[in-house]
Amino acid sequence: MLSICIGIYNWDVSALVSELSSQADSLGIDYEIVLVDDASDESYLVANEKVRNIKNVVYILNKHNIGRTAIRNKLADVARFPYLLFMDCDTTVTHDDFLKKYIDEIPAEVVSGGYEYGDVPPMRENMLRWKYGHVRETVSAAKRNMNPNASFSTFNFLISKEIFSKVRFDTTLQGYGHEDTLFGIELEQAGIVVKHIDNPLRHDVSVLTEKFRAQTCNAIDNLLLLCEKFPEGNDIINGIALLKAYKKLAKYHLIPLYNFFYSICKSLIKRNLYSANPSINLFDFYKLGYLCSKKS
Repeated sequence: MLSICIGIYNWDVSALVSELSSQADSLGIDYEIVLVDDASDESYLVANEKVRNIKNVVYILNKHNIGRTAIRNKLADVARFPYLLFMDCDTTVTHDDFLKKYIDEIPAEVVSGGYEYGDVPPMRENMLRWKYGHVRETVSAAKRNMNPNASFSTFNFLISKEIFSKVRFDTTLQGYGHEDTLFGIELEQAGIVVKHIDNPLRHDVSVLTEKFRAQTCNAIDNLLLLCEKFPEGNDIINGIALLKAYKKLAKYHLIPLYNFFYSICKSLIKRNLYSANPSINLFDFYKLGYLCSKKS
């Protein structure tokens, strides 16, 4: 019935896999847990070796890192059941009925469960990513269903293997960001509407602010590639807040003025982003400045 698909990179998944196995056993379903390690460091390979002893686990090691999108395609190729449950490795199952809620949705096309974040703030150097997750990613299913394909996330979702065989992840987007945007667009073009439910995983990500800032810039680069891929426009792309803000500046010929203020304020903004209380609004200002500089 269900293949649980997890790509691993530098994360100990033993507790996650154990919990998923326990929930699946209690449901009495046919299942497998497919794990593909994307060339993690040796310490994580050692830590995860114990998952081989958990029943119904398929554990594969990549010799070379293939990236976030390609690994999901590989997981689907290895999976043998008609439904695929994708989740990120840096997660914790916090609800006893997590798998049951997805099983109750079958038969289904695409179902997205959502995010949650822990309440304990991380260390200062990891604060921006944690706060961004709380403010922007923790969204109810009711709100996500208002614009379902635009709200799609690769973080935690169920999809039928039949649909995935038709709409696979496009590997032209490299690194971090907007692979979920592109997948949502391609699902929409195939006439498939994502269903959102309140079935979150806790995202245990711990990312240095400097790394998250660089990842965000990479995501904006990928967004520009999407704009090139869809030159005639697309409702999902056109609805992205960052692009809408840029187009408003362009409409009123304010980009040179924005770039001027951005050049003056950039160092002060970064100082705030690296602080113990970063402003997500200032982060938006930073992202718009980066986009304007790339487009200029």
